[in-house]
Amino acid sequence: MDEDEALDAFGGIFRAPVLRDRVAAIGQRIVDAEAGGALRVSVELLDSERVNAAAGADGRILVTRGLLALARSEAELAFVLAHEVGHVVAGHARQRAERPAGTTGEAGFDRAQELEADRIGLSGLARAGYDPAAAVAFLARLDAWHRLDAALVGRPELALAATNGADHPEMAERIAAARIQAAALPRGETGEAAWLDAIDGLPWGERPGQIAFRGRSVIDPVAQFRWEAPPGVVLSRRRKSVLGSGPDGSVIVFDHGAGALPARPALDQWGEAIGGVREIEAGILGGLRAAWGLARPSDGWEAVLAVIETAPDRRERFLVLTRSGSPVAAAMRRAIGSVRRIDAAEAAAVRPRRLAMVPMQRRDTVAGLVGRMRVEAAEAWFRLLNDVPGDALPASGARVKLIVE
Repeated sequence: MDEDEALDAFGGIFRAPVLRDRVAAIGQRIVDAEAGGALRVSVELLDSERVNAAAGADGRILVTRGLLALARSEAELAFVLAHEVGHVVAGHARQRAERPAGTTGEAGFDRAQELEADRIGLSGLARAGYDPAAAVAFLARLDAWHRLDAALVGRPELALAATNGADHPEMAERIAAARIQAAALPRGETGEAAWLDAIDGLPWGERPGQIAFRGRSVIDPVAQFRWEAPPGVVLSRRRKSVLGSGPDGSVIVFDHGAGALPARPALDQWGEAIGGVREIEAGILGGLRAAWGLARPSDGWEAVLAVIETAPDRRERFLVLTRSGSPVAAAMRRAIGSVRRIDAAEAAAVRPRRLAMVPMQRRDTVAGLVGRMRVEAAEAWFRLLNDVPGDALPASGARVKLIVE
């Protein structure tokens, strides 16, 4: 994935100059320790709640705001940056760019490269004066994030694919190796208080005006329009669209834009780009004029395309792609039939969420804090974000992350 693809896949640039400069300063501190000042780092924040980071051979590091939210200290973020810089220092990014098309592992780094980047990153983390134990804490929380994210859509196998891939080390292996290496390194600072201050108020999920995900519901409060993703679909917000990744390789692509053509000719025009649309029907979906039809963009695949009129100058578009004869095709296509208009009150009820750093009081309970959260699976998210297992309770005075409106 090149830089432009990453920007599109992860929602474009998240414009928060103060936070970006802070992340860049942490990154440069790591680079100075890890590469002896031979590399200048630049940082861009990506407007996605997904947890991810990437580094280019030129020293540019891309970090999602979801990763910023997951980190609990400057030291944890510094480890992520040190890991990415480790890929650059070891030449992995260049090797990946030079890899022939179709090579195994083309989309990412292989097992040996990931472990090497961890080793380089941990050494650089300690040399920069950060606590190396932060690496272990972050990797454990990242593993928990993958598991919860997969469980919420009913596809636990996704966590295994993300953390135990055939070409990548199991997360347990990374954590164990990091724990051994960290134990032999000097302690350092965590920068926890400063980092929690920096991310207080960070958007969680969508920003104001963006399409919102509420459970399986995809809601556009501006266009006053919603639809339901089928069970098992992982939703992600791209720069100009919403992508739903379903079972058996199935995909939903939803986008919108300006347009004055009625739905039927708009569908014909769109379909020409993929070889034409057949079995076209026109009618009303959720109280909105629409047209839909079937296409075969390539052998072994079928696509249902739909164009929906939500305003005189606005068109919503669906593309549902499934393997020919796939058992999930009918369920995936039901997303199109679920569309409906929402009224102003329902649109106004979709309020953006953010992280809030709240000091623990002596009388606070997990149940009481969870009750203040405005997110699905609130207790699971509270425990994950704050490292609170079982019956444990954060110490009085400690700050916890809550997801609030």
